[in-house]
Amino acid sequence: MRKLFLTLLFLPSLVMATDFKTAVSGKKLTFVDATCAGVSFSKDGAVAKMYAEQVPNCDPNMSLLLRAKWLNDNTVILVEKVRENKNAPPRVFVMQFQSLSGNKVTVKDVWAGWGTYPDKIEKYTIK
Repeated sequence: MRKLFLTLLFLPSLVMATDFKTAVSGKKLTFVDATCAGVSFSKDGAVAKMYAEQVPNCDPNMSLLLRAKWLNDNTVILVEKVRENKNAPPRVFVMQFQSLSGNKVTVKDVWAGWGTYPDKIEKYTIK
């Protein structure tokens, strides 16, 4: 009886799980209160491009062309594709999608670089 109760308790969260890869593939995520800055994903979710606020015409920063490796439905690792410095490892970004409400998405930016920095919660508008 206890197992049944626990299963029924957690069932809504299992049914309500969001496949963020599907939700963001082919879309651009722009930081809330920004015009251009953010990240876009290819239609298959395998490639991402980063955008900066100061770039003319909202063109992507081509040095930040990224390979997207989805670990599960809500976590993606973005790895720099263009090798600018032959002596340095590629830059890596880890995005853990937390919630989706309409065209707003909340993402935990997990620090994956050298040094000790806290993870950040970022909010984006999906366009």
